[in-house]
Amino acid sequence: MGKQKKLTIEITGMTCDSCAKRIEKAIGTTKGVREAMVNFATKKATVTSSTPVEDIYKVIEGLGYGVVNEKSPAISEEGIAKLEWKRFLIAAILSVPVFIISMFMIHFKFSDFLQFFLTTIVIAWPGISFFRNAFKQLKHWSIGMDSLIALGVGAAYGYSAIALLRGGDLYFESASIIITLILLGRFFETKAKGKAGEAIRKLMDLQPRMARVIRDGTEKEVSIIDVQVGEKLVIRPGEKIPVDGIATGGETAVDESMLTGESMPVNKVEGDKVFGGTINTTGLIYMTAEKIGSNTVLAQIARLVEDAQGSKAPVQRLADKVSGIFVQIVISIAFLTLGAWILMGYPFSIALISAVTVLIIACPCALGLATPTAVMVGTGRAAGAGILIKDASSLELAHRIDTLILDKTGTITEGRPAVTDLFKRANGRKPTAETDEEKTRYLEKDILQIMGSCEQHSEHPLGKAIVHYTEKQGINLKEVRDFKTITGMGVRAIYNGSSILIGSERLMIENNIDISDLRKKATEIESKGKTIAFLAADNNVEAVIGIGDVIRKTSKNAIQKIKDMGIEIVMLTGDNEIIAGAVGKEMGIGSVKANLKPADKCSEIKKIQESGKIVGMIGDGINDAPALATSDVSFAIGTATEIAMEAANITLVKGDISKAWEALKLSKQTMNIIKQNLFWAFGYNALAIPIAAVGLLNPMIAAGAMAFSSVSVVTNSLRLRKFKLKIED
Repeated sequence: MGKQKKLTIEITGMTCDSCAKRIEKAIGTTKGVREAMVNFATKKATVTSSTPVEDIYKVIEGLGYGVVNEKSPAISEEGIAKLEWKRFLIAAILSVPVFIISMFMIHFKFSDFLQFFLTTIVIAWPGISFFRNAFKQLKHWSIGMDSLIALGVGAAYGYSAIALLRGGDLYFESASIIITLILLGRFFETKAKGKAGEAIRKLMDLQPRMARVIRDGTEKEVSIIDVQVGEKLVIRPGEKIPVDGIATGGETAVDESMLTGESMPVNKVEGDKVFGGTINTTGLIYMTAEKIGSNTVLAQIARLVEDAQGSKAPVQRLADKVSGIFVQIVISIAFLTLGAWILMGYPFSIALISAVTVLIIACPCALGLATPTAVMVGTGRAAGAGILIKDASSLELAHRIDTLILDKTGTITEGRPAVTDLFKRANGRKPTAETDEEKTRYLEKDILQIMGSCEQHSEHPLGKAIVHYTEKQGINLKEVRDFKTITGMGVRAIYNGSSILIGSERLMIENNIDISDLRKKATEIESKGKTIAFLAADNNVEAVIGIGDVIRKTSKNAIQKIKDMGIEIVMLTGDNEIIAGAVGKEMGIGSVKANLKPADKCSEIKKIQESGKIVGMIGDGINDAPALATSDVSFAIGTATEIAMEAANITLVKGDISKAWEALKLSKQTMNIIKQNLFWAFGYNALAIPIAAVGLLNPMIAAGAMAFSSVSVVTNSLRLRKFKLKIED
């Protein structure tokens, strides 16, 4: 057996969910196919198989459907909608005279034959696709929605044609108007489904078609597909960045809202990562291409959203089972209706029209569209907000989460050390300033300059944190002499003729430096779970600094919002109890467990699950991979620089817990929409078919109701596009 591959095949000719079920079953029973899913809403099959794709094409085409490939290119949603509209207009122009003649009982010479002639054209031209598809389905011993329509229209038309010759009631207007209204419904359905699938098109439209590259010292404009990894590119203000890469020159602000969902531009300088599809707003920059084509973040996001839209939510299973046998049930009810009316002594024409109405009013399309359209719109809406959902199952299950596990480092906190505290010795070196205010300002600036200058050559994360802090304060760093790293304790250097030590308490003690003046402050900082470092100049301690992992500004509000949803928050971290306790207290998290290894986190999650809870886990998608895999729904905190798409069910691009709240909120709303859709789809058929069977519906009214039942389901799903997600501060 060959290697299993995941294939996505676009299918043409599907008219209802019964078609999708039929194709799915046929592909699924093909040798070498491990899994097959056919989505009626997206018109695509997702197949995991070792079978050559050409063999799967043959299976689909053998059922009477088509596939999109190089030989048969796809028609755009806009093109399909235009074709549906054209068919409707032709049918409407021909059907209106038939309707007027019949409903107003206008009689003139050859009026009956005019109805026959116009209806025949409606069936043979705009309506022929229903009969052609029905014939293909019957040829392969299968029946679908087109079979119902063809059977109903054909019965009304055939009976009327016989009655025209032998005398009797004519129902040509029913046959022609049924086709007209169904064509109108399909036009609106196509337009609505096109809006539901806008997310993918909008994502791909974000990538520019052209790029400016520097080749042989000359700037050239080339197609995006000709850009090579390692090439230098120029991006001017207002232009879209064509590929992923590293900024190598210039300074600007980049609108990354397509990735993160955040409207505020992000400052970019030399060394920063930039991403294809984002917009350079203010300054000219140079960059080196690192990822192109399908490897860019934008392409990965589009692929992820497409996969999610093609997947099935568990809630869809009931609708799948019903729609799989729906047509057979409806045809059986139609024949029973026909027989019952005849047995009750009614004329055949009356019995026939009731049976035709049953065939026309039934609509498996609404059942087939109820879940996938909501999933399409929901996942697309999420992607636009910087939330990447891997599959429909995760989107559905997320609304049931009652316990949410949070990692600390990189999830609640920024995940990198930063200077948080700075205290000077009260009787520090005296400057020449006149006032205490100026003296304090001068001393702090002096200390910052000493720290930053000495640590600028350090590779230690704490040293880098000090340098970053001083640079943010606008301090100009100076060169130092005799720089030396003292492993595990700190650094030593000569600054402006003074001997400087920066490091731990142990470093101070080993160098006989008295730190008693700052011991109280140091203890206070340490009690908050932070690391301390002393600064000593010429054997005199001058300052103590606190360095810790800074809590994200949005974490506290987001955690409270999640708790307000009735979800219990638990923090599991590998950090020590002091740090974990301090963060937990500040965040209002009651359940905190520290000093945990990855395996310990998995054990804790399993314990919670054993109590019957549905557990969500938010982590960085890499270090927390085992815990993420153990949870029921996993959220990977990432940034646009490193999206852990394969590590979790849901990726939060911006790296912010508030995005988890948005994902949970969207999941709940999507499930509400799906339940509404299923209620309408099941309720419509459960109510409409009996009414039609007892003769209380006109076939034309039935056709209109059937046509617009699908439209109503899709339109309801489209409400998710406008669903508000942002947390209000």
